[in-house]
Amino acid sequence: MTAGVSWPALVEGERASLWRFEGEVVEADWLEEAAQAIAGRAQPCRLQDRLEDQDQGWWILGDGNIVGALCGKLAGLSSPVGSQALIWTWLAVDARWRAYGYGGAAVPLLEQAARGVGATTALAPLPPDNGVALYFWLRLGYTPLRSAPVDRVDWPTGVASDALWMQRPLDSVSSIDNHSPEE
Repeated sequence: MTAGVSWPALVEGERASLWRFEGEVVEADWLEEAAQAIAGRAQPCRLQDRLEDQDQGWWILGDGNIVGALCGKLAGLSSPVGSQALIWTWLAVDARWRAYGYGGAAVPLLEQAARGVGATTALAPLPPDNGVALYFWLRLGYTPLRSAPVDRVDWPTGVASDALWMQRPLDSVSSIDNHSPEE
């Protein structure tokens, strides 16, 4: 559902910035490790696959370096009628840059951009047995859902049917919060 949406090319914050992908994704040695680590999918979740599914992607920039990448898409919600959600479909930080807070700083940046293009809530699917991912999203103010309110046509390719969905309303995202917990 992201076709025709005018996502910002650059979203800047104090701790991190997001720079929208243009063209082909640059290869980096850490991308394959990240694809394997994003569990809960039948196969590795490769960044290029997310882009081929029309998800929007950004590099996470910190201290003048590309430290990670993320993808998201807008999707229709089955309730309330007409609502849109940001669905997180890929978020990874290069192992060399983990524990510096870049992942946590990038989340509110994309939430702000999504709110600017009409999203009212953010949803993050994660494998039910990934405690690290659960803890990360809980620290950022996301809460678990009993079921995903995502229209089946917008269900992200590769997300397991037993995924645990986390939610955060975007009306509470009043400004970029870059003192987020470390990833």
